[in-house]
Amino acid sequence: MNRGTLATRLDELLEANPCEEGRTIGVMLVRLQRLREFRLVYGFAAGDAVSSAACEAMREALRPSDEIHRISEDEFAVLLPCLRGRNHAALAGSRVVRAFEAPLQLGHRAALASVAVGISISPEHGVDAESLLRRAELAYGEAARHTERSVVYSAENEPVLVPYELLRDAITGNQLEVYLQPILDLRQHRLTGAEALSRWHDPQLGQVSPDNFIGLAEDTGLISDLTRWNLNASLRHLARARRQVPDMNLSVNLSPRMFAERDIAVQIASALDVWDASPEAVTLEVTENALMEDPALSLRLLTSLRDRGFGISIDDFGSGYSSLAYLKQFPATELKIDRSFVMDMQSDARSVQLVRSMIDLGHHLQMHVVAEGVEDATTLELLTRMGCDRAQGYHIRRPQPAADFVASLEPQNR
Repeated sequence: MNRGTLATRLDELLEANPCEEGRTIGVMLVRLQRLREFRLVYGFAAGDAVSSAACEAMREALRPSDEIHRISEDEFAVLLPCLRGRNHAALAGSRVVRAFEAPLQLGHRAALASVAVGISISPEHGVDAESLLRRAELAYGEAARHTERSVVYSAENEPVLVPYELLRDAITGNQLEVYLQPILDLRQHRLTGAEALSRWHDPQLGQVSPDNFIGLAEDTGLISDLTRWNLNASLRHLARARRQVPDMNLSVNLSPRMFAERDIAVQIASALDVWDASPEAVTLEVTENALMEDPALSLRLLTSLRDRGFGISIDDFGSGYSSLAYLKQFPATELKIDRSFVMDMQSDARSVQLVRSMIDLGHHLQMHVVAEGVEDATTLELLTRMGCDRAQGYHIRRPQPAADFVASLEPQNR
């Protein structure tokens, strides 16, 4: 079913309104994760089998009256008539997520798949197909970015719509600002690094969330310009910071959208020449999921950058779907544990064991290990006892304007 046909069917359901008073109609968007990777390994026929098995798993998890429509090989729309309200919709989403906790059976083979789910309901989120599908898509985006794999739309989470031209002019006009979030060395008990973050305060829009403008940059091709701006602006501050702390390291996020750019490794190296910076002082962070979008391309680019002396960090480790077979091939020097595991350490014994295992894994692979999302002294102490190398989070220090961070490194303020 294509999206036009889906919208027509949803409008028909809304118009017919088969529900009793007080009941609502919901729309659920479900996307399979890692299907492309599975096809590359096992072939297209196996990919189709995964998609069919996923449809069957959802059918068993949902009610007979729920309509499951396959939009593409990895995307489904589910129409949920006669829900009892928002909580009932959330329950349906949770049931779908749980249906994928066990491997899908494909004849003699099993495939471990996962999904992200976005849900909207009528009339709370709209009374027509276009509004409901758009808001289910926004909810899906929220689910895909965070550890909560099923999200019911909330107006509070709707992103600010940023015009393309406004972001382009902000980048080319140097209107953004670099913030640095300190990274604490847990062995030396001092700051030896910082992660470079882009921040934007627009005169018209006010403070624009990075989730909004970075997503727009990736979707519109501006991410290359944004990354180059961030790298150059950060390196300017790094030079001054290293006069105070000679082993200060700068971490910069690298978008997978840049991987296919011609001579990207040369471009990054050239920026260092401009600011007389050493590649050994710069760590390029790539998310675990980004590596898996095209493992062969990722391996070629990261090997080229590593050969030039850059550090390579696998960011958000544990939240993605990389296999150990791929992990051992990447020339990474650092493993960054996703904050979702670190923030649960005080309340969840399994998170403690998982973090300990990730630290051991990183060390066995000759990598430094960084923990993100450290929010309290107890977690910091736990990480130190486990042998974690570095940590960052609000308990250590919040991101701050780069100039303020550098000023804090002055000898009298250290």
